[in-house]
Amino acid sequence: MKLKRLLAMCIAVVMTVSMMPAFVLASEGENEPEETAKTEAAEPEEEAVEEQLPAETDSAPAQDAKKKKKKVKKAFAYDWNGTVLTISGDCAMPKFSEGAPWEKYREDIKKVVINKGITSISDNAFAKCSNLAEVTIPSTVKTIGKEAFFYCTSLEKVSIPNGVTSIGMNAFRNCDKLTKITVPGSVKTMGFWAFAESGLTSATVCEGVTYLEQGAFYYCKNLTSVSLPYSLKSIGKQAFENCEALPSIKLNYGLEHIGEMAFIECLSLTSITIPSSVTTMDVDAFEDCKNLYSAYVSGKLISTYTDISKRFFSGCTNVQIIPLIDNTIAVTGKTAKVKFKKVKKKSQTVAASKLFKFTDKGQGSYLFSKVKGNKKITINKTSGKVTVKKKLKKGTYKVQIKVLATGNTTNAASSWQTVTVRIKVK
Repeated sequence: MKLKRLLAMCIAVVMTVSMMPAFVLASEGENEPEETAKTEAAEPEEEAVEEQLPAETDSAPAQDAKKKKKKVKKAFAYDWNGTVLTISGDCAMPKFSEGAPWEKYREDIKKVVINKGITSISDNAFAKCSNLAEVTIPSTVKTIGKEAFFYCTSLEKVSIPNGVTSIGMNAFRNCDKLTKITVPGSVKTMGFWAFAESGLTSATVCEGVTYLEQGAFYYCKNLTSVSLPYSLKSIGKQAFENCEALPSIKLNYGLEHIGEMAFIECLSLTSITIPSSVTTMDVDAFEDCKNLYSAYVSGKLISTYTDISKRFFSGCTNVQIIPLIDNTIAVTGKTAKVKFKKVKKKSQTVAASKLFKFTDKGQGSYLFSKVKGNKKITINKTSGKVTVKKKLKKGTYKVQIKVLATGNTTNAASSWQTVTVRIKVK
């Protein structure tokens, strides 16, 4: 019995040992799918990470765009290609204490281009560029320094942009081939001899300029046409000295002072009318204008200077001093209608004929000046057009306006007449 039990146990042990590799294989086989599953599950996680990368890349241009919005100011720079000098930067042109960096090839410069961003042209910047024919000045320039284009004897074309407030001494002096110039109304100061001895044939000084400095157009021998604004208050010493080809010049009402020798030796000048607004004149203002035959002067000026012929017209051997004839106007205000629907969207302009009724028109053109009224209603000084600005509310607005007949060759200016006009917005 014992022998049988012992035999049975031995058989059982042998069978157990023989089956172990199968269990191990079975166990390994069962674990493989789990590892595979883990590997497959990990892969999508890696893909998810990769999908987020473009999002991080996309955010970079957005940040760059924000940075681009902040404009970085460019430093002063210049470029020279052999004939054209280009100036750039977001700044004033530097002061060149030892001469400009293009000093060595001044005589080779044929064109100057100043890019937008430059705010000033420094002293002597292009002086004596003898072959410079053309220059471009951008709207950003506010000041033109002294002698900036002095002795540019080949300069034919230049446009001074509206916005320039200062033109320096001798800025365009001796520009022999420069034939036309317009001084914008933004100019507040002008240095001595700004356009002296240049080749100008015509000059326009725009409304807004109040003062012509000493020698402004001195010795411009070819000058035949000059237009001066009503805003001009004073003509400086020698401003038009020896402009020998100038046949006539209109001095507008509003001028108050004429300087010493302002028109000396203007040999082609045959007649001059000095408006009644002029209260002071300096000696020899029209000296040696040998072909000046008639000078119309206000009675007030004649009474102020009893020796007017000798004092202001010495050497004008043929001149006759003629008192200006008094001038009058009669004017009343009218009512003009403006549609509210239109005013809501944009400003509206009302013609002078709809606002003023003249029964005595007087002589010469008119000047208009607003005395009192709503700030959104303005008037043009010379045309009399009234502008009703956008979004003015409904209602009737009273505006007090002064009107003046400026006079002409033989007539003095009238006295200012104050009238009330009405603007009805409905």
